Amino acid sequence: MSLALGLFCERHPALASRVKAAPSSDQPLAPWRSTTSDSHRLLSRWIEGKRFPHDSAIALSGVGDGSHIVALLRILTDEALVFCAEADEGKLKAFLATPAAEELLKDGRVIFGAGKLDDSFFNSMAFEGIVSFTNAEPLIFAPLFNENESYYSEFFMQFAQQLELWRKLYGTNITKSGLWQSNSFRNFRTLIRTPDPFEFADAFLGLPMIMAGAGPSLDESLEFLRWAQDQAVIVAGNSSMRALVNAGVRPHFVLAADPYPTTDRGFEGVDLGETILLCPFMVYPAVVERFEGRISAWSHNNKSATYFRKASGQGRLAHVLEQGTISACAFDIAIILGCTSLYFVGQDLAARVDGRLHASDSFYSEEGGADQAVLEKCRWLPGNTIEKVPVEEKLFVYLKTFEQLSRIYTQELKIKNREPLKVFNLSRLGARIEHMPYLDLESAKASIDPVESDELSHRWQVVRSTLISYHVGWGRIGKVLRLFRDYVEAICSHALRNALALEQGSLSLESAELEKRKAEASIAAQPEFAEILNDGQLKMELYAYTRALTQRSRRQDVASESARLESVTKYFWAIAEGSYHVLAALDASRESQKV
Repeated sequence: MSLALGLFCERHPALASRVKAAPSSDQPLAPWRSTTSDSHRLLSRWIEGKRFPHDSAIALSGVGDGSHIVALLRILTDEALVFCAEADEGKLKAFLATPAAEELLKDGRVIFGAGKLDDSFFNSMAFEGIVSFTNAEPLIFAPLFNENESYYSEFFMQFAQQLELWRKLYGTNITKSGLWQSNSFRNFRTLIRTPDPFEFADAFLGLPMIMAGAGPSLDESLEFLRWAQDQAVIVAGNSSMRALVNAGVRPHFVLAADPYPTTDRGFEGVDLGETILLCPFMVYPAVVERFEGRISAWSHNNKSATYFRKASGQGRLAHVLEQGTISACAFDIAIILGCTSLYFVGQDLAARVDGRLHASDSFYSEEGGADQAVLEKCRWLPGNTIEKVPVEEKLFVYLKTFEQLSRIYTQELKIKNREPLKVFNLSRLGARIEHMPYLDLESAKASIDPVESDELSHRWQVVRSTLISYHVGWGRIGKVLRLFRDYVEAICSHALRNALALEQGSLSLESAELEKRKAEASIAAQPEFAEILNDGQLKMELYAYTRALTQRSRRQDVASESARLESVTKYFWAIAEGSYHVLAALDASRESQKV
């Protein structure tokens, strides 16, 4: 394998197999060169007068021999991004054998896509820095664009949508990191001593699971759910819990994950019975208070929760992937519980044709216009039983998430001695989801094998017994938590002291930069604690600091003494703000236990 191909596979792993398997094209990579007397002049004319904002992400048509990419990079800033699409995987593979390919792949500003415009094609946009690009700029290089005009036109359209999608996903990860960690620590003393969902592994082996969302079609699915509660594991979402209980359906589990107050509204005035809450540590704290004693919490992707669980001796941690919508967690929950099939009801991922977004017995229905989609702004996509249904932009993101998860869990996921998960969508009014076939309610009933009398009840009682008997002592956890708090407090004090000294002009540049190196060394001295600290508000503070530094470097001399002093000052304020946020959350958690 050539060095360039190896670099491509390393930087674009989702496309590696696609490009490796393609037969290398024997067609000329730059046919326009042979028909142009002076190709350098053509490139100069193409690039002449083009100017792009520094935060531009540029979609470029065709790879060719890479010469037009090189010409473009010469006029771009170091912060730019160029996404170069190639319709023919074989042509990209042939390009990777050229000398220009290696240099371009070493340039972090350039990423590639090849072949079908699917999730794998756009996967290389999944990096944290994507949030910095606010402009999507399509750029036609006519000699290559004209080879497949329809493909590149579609690429330009999807590129803008994908840029916005990834910016939102990573932007949320940065801007909400403080809230997520704050909630995690507020919930810490309760959730750290609850069982991980893995403690219920295979509790319902071989049985079906039904996930109830709060889409409009839930209204017509309630009778089916009443029938199914003696035949399957019923899991509600926090928004559908009220409708199920009011209709006489008692869910075994309810999923809640959002860190916002609206997450708790679905439980207001609802008889929660023995339903067990499944949640991450960052869920809104009032929800945890409602279900205390009937909770199983996962720590996947939560640095603090994972670290302290392992520190307490809890080694079996479940993989539950959160994907923006709580119902997406159902795939992993079904696998953990040992279920062989998964049925989604009320998972419309679309509005009704009148614009309504949720079931009638939902707290959303009390919000009037807030529960209405703006149909003019919706995509109209194929439905399960309706030719076209209106899909809001956020629901479109979730739709793509469900299509990806359905493919993975029904086709790609390999579990020893287990058949692939069978997944069905029972939402008559909903959008069609690839890899998730639609079943009407009667067909769904016929597909569920009857369980023996009291079998489901017996297994449920085993789960209840596991929950009640589960115990984790506080001693080891409390000791490590105190060590972590001491670590954060020392960092906060050092940063605040130096920030104030710099503001008052009592610290020289040389001393300030020495103190900055000390701060960095102190943070890095305990890598596991540093990872937790950097996973909260500090992530946002450092991101804002770094971005401001980059923007300032384009306006002034950053090597001057005043600019360096300003930079160090802002660094210390960022560290002080981020670490203080953690201390405040820890103190709030401790105080809440005294009430």
